[in-house]
Amino acid sequence: MPTLRQLEYVVALASTGRFVEAARRCGVSQPALSKQIREVEALVGTPLFERTSEGATPTAAGAEVVARARRLLADARELVDAASAHAGRRLGVVQIGVIPTVAPFALPGLLVKLRALFPDASFVIHELQTPVLLERLRDRTVDVGLLAHPFDEAGLTGSDVIFEPFVLATPQHHPLAGSTPVDRAAIAGASLILMGDGHCLRDQALEVCAAAGAAPPTGVSAASVSTLVQLVESGLGATLLPVSALPVELAASRAPSIALRRFADPPPGRTLTLQWRRTSPDGPWFERIAAVLRAHYVAMNDALPVVTGAVPWLTPAPPGVTVAETSAGRP
Repeated sequence: MPTLRQLEYVVALASTGRFVEAARRCGVSQPALSKQIREVEALVGTPLFERTSEGATPTAAGAEVVARARRLLADARELVDAASAHAGRRLGVVQIGVIPTVAPFALPGLLVKLRALFPDASFVIHELQTPVLLERLRDRTVDVGLLAHPFDEAGLTGSDVIFEPFVLATPQHHPLAGSTPVDRAAIAGASLILMGDGHCLRDQALEVCAAAGAAPPTGVSAASVSTLVQLVESGLGATLLPVSALPVELAASRAPSIALRRFADPPPGRTLTLQWRRTSPDGPWFERIAAVLRAHYVAMNDALPVVTGAVPWLTPAPPGVTVAETSAGRP
């Protein structure tokens, strides 16, 4: 039977496509890694990789072996994690997936807190769009994921963390700029700058516009929240921003060129949640991480700028509460 270490070599080569990079990732020499992979191929009786001058690509048999190897390695890690959890220890590496419209704003301060609370654990962050994050959770290459509802919850469980309202960002002299909270109906059919395909923030903005009465024409899209803000700043149009992005993206230098309006209650927004596999033995620990994350988000309210109509606050989101059912505004 192949050893777990040999399966790690196989998975590393499949992930990187290059022997040198796979060997570096596994902490061994390239000849040693190549030899072990050839031994695995001899054991299973068929080539697992097509080797070229460009690197290595899994064969059909190799793809099947790699998929099963990932699951076996994840099960082995969970075996050790379960024993460690029983012993009260939190050791090893925790793979955390985070969607791109959350990562730049939640993670820097959060990682400092997690390292202080769990000094024996290492946290590795993967910035992934929702479909990829869900795939990585289910194939066990990511342990826990921070993402936004809705999504396919099959095989997953977790804890809702926070309700994050949206605000409307426009150029100062845009028709949607104003001195009072904006009603959702005002943006029906308006031309908005949205995130590119694959980002859940795009889908959420489209849902808000559709609920207002008409989907927007979307001729301009962005790859990040930072790009969204830059496009608004340049006068190209309006957009919806999650409030957690405001302290980072709305620096004082941008204040004269961008107008922010809150929405009339209940404000549109998104519910962020921490998710993990139902079979994970670390569920109780992940609940603790969710509690830390929840407190971290609530503390971010102190840094939110005051905008037209007052910025809605980030508020804890109880499980089962939908976007339309939760709202809070700064006094």
